[in-house]
Amino acid sequence: MAKKKSLKAKLTRISRSKQKTEKPVYQRLIGIESKIEYHPFLEDWGNEYQSLLRRALNDRQKGISETEIEKNYQKKYNIQWAYADSLATNASSVFDQLTTAKENKISLIETDLKVGFAKAAENLETLENGYKNPSQQSLRNFNKKLLGVKSKLERLKRKQQQLLKLKQEERLHICWGSKKLFKAQYNLEENGYTNHEEWLKDWRMKRGGNFYSVGKGSVNGNNPVTKIHHKKDDIFTVTITVPRCYQEIYGNKITLEFEITKQRKHDLLYALESNKPVTVQIFRREHKDNQWYIHLSTYVQAVPYISHKRNGCLGIDLNAKSIDLVYIKRDGNLHQVNRQKTLFSWDIPTGTTGQVEAKLRDIVAEIVRIGESYECPIACEDLDFSKKKATLRHSPKKYNRMLSGFIYDKFRAFLVARAEKYGIEVIFKNPFATSVIGMVKYLAKYGLNSAYAAAMVIGRRALGFSERIPRSYWPIIGICISSPEDKEVQSWGQWGKICKLLRELKISRHQMFESAKVLEALQAVRPNRRLTADSQAHRAVSRSRRGKSPARSRRKVKSASKPVVFSNSKIHGESPMPQNC
Repeated sequence: MAKKKSLKAKLTRISRSKQKTEKPVYQRLIGIESKIEYHPFLEDWGNEYQSLLRRALNDRQKGISETEIEKNYQKKYNIQWAYADSLATNASSVFDQLTTAKENKISLIETDLKVGFAKAAENLETLENGYKNPSQQSLRNFNKKLLGVKSKLERLKRKQQQLLKLKQEERLHICWGSKKLFKAQYNLEENGYTNHEEWLKDWRMKRGGNFYSVGKGSVNGNNPVTKIHHKKDDIFTVTITVPRCYQEIYGNKITLEFEITKQRKHDLLYALESNKPVTVQIFRREHKDNQWYIHLSTYVQAVPYISHKRNGCLGIDLNAKSIDLVYIKRDGNLHQVNRQKTLFSWDIPTGTTGQVEAKLRDIVAEIVRIGESYECPIACEDLDFSKKKATLRHSPKKYNRMLSGFIYDKFRAFLVARAEKYGIEVIFKNPFATSVIGMVKYLAKYGLNSAYAAAMVIGRRALGFSERIPRSYWPIIGICISSPEDKEVQSWGQWGKICKLLRELKISRHQMFESAKVLEALQAVRPNRRLTADSQAHRAVSRSRRGKSPARSRRKVKSASKPVVFSNSKIHGESPMPQNC
């Protein structure tokens, strides 16, 4: 079984060069795009290439290997080896994407069914209890609610049938040209077509106009059949070797010009001089007056990291309304200048997809500039909302809107790409209990809001600090020994107990500013008690991690029976937010 990639491995564009050198050389994948002059060959070969690609994908689904496709297509369709190799590579890539998409869809449907049946059972139990113990509130809209549960169960049964069919079906489905345009042929007038011929013209145009060639650094022009050369100033040329099946019409070669400027020009020149492979894709853009573009994918030297943890860390907390950032010093404390805390915040952008992405890129650019100024890494939570989004139908409407509009995936992809370009390291950390830890420890201590407090926990976690539980919380959760030292033990289980207690009591975030009242409420639920089995097990684990025998260890044990006294919301015992926590 293949090892699952980490989030950083999925997002990074940096890889180790295959060139054999004494020291490892790292390179960064970049994309360069420009308009290219039109030639009728682009139209003909773009349509033919896409037709061959669809056939190659069908052959891959039949079990024919990439190598066999490469050999067979050279003779069968009278094309050069490089084009056959590009077709086989492209078809295998699409095949792998479809396979992954099918696996993800199965997983999402299974999650939807699991949560849906659990929610339906919960609703039925509520209705049953209301029927047995009737009241005006429980019988209100009773029939309507019962029909709602019945409708939900029928939908879940249809989902079960869909899941069974999806698992049994071996063929992978894809609609080349978009489903929307395909369905438009059944409602021509509603979609702006007077007859079927008009639709067919658009359909064929949508399915064509695109071809691809895999780069190779050891050949002239860094690509076997679409060679790239620098002509003069900002002008470059692409020399396309015409496939044998079209040489009678267009000759052996076609040379077209395109323009690359500024930093991208220097990157392309570096790639050409360093014999880096340049993969070329030439395509037509329908929404830009059917103009033709060339996209080059190649490698440049990776920018070495200028950030270091000795300079501290930037912690980011991203929520439904804002992106909040704090600067943490190397010692784990919040950075302040003239008693002004180093805090930054941006509202989540709204608008169309393009507007949101443009605004998000601006925010990411500013965050990276801040990282550059402090020469420190950026820490972010390693969150996955795919399974939560699969259960949107069974969640409250407000929560649904928050999840469906959440831009976390785009944000972290933009952040990693931008940070690698400027030599800033991005660290992804476990998001467990960051909000609760921030509210318990740093909300009142530094006068932060919950988002800044969570960002502070993320930054400290990236620097290697663990979070000690404040001593005033020890009796509540049954801890009787000294809290573990930083970098040795992370008290996940104990923080989990605190999270559960706060959730049970429904303590809101703004109430966490009054730490004394929160402690009073928790103390009422869980009164002080002596050493429990849980705390004994915790002590045994702590000793075993330090390599000490329980019999020989002489660690000081603090009494858990001493009560924490409250009077008018002021603590006369230990402070709930001690400075050393």
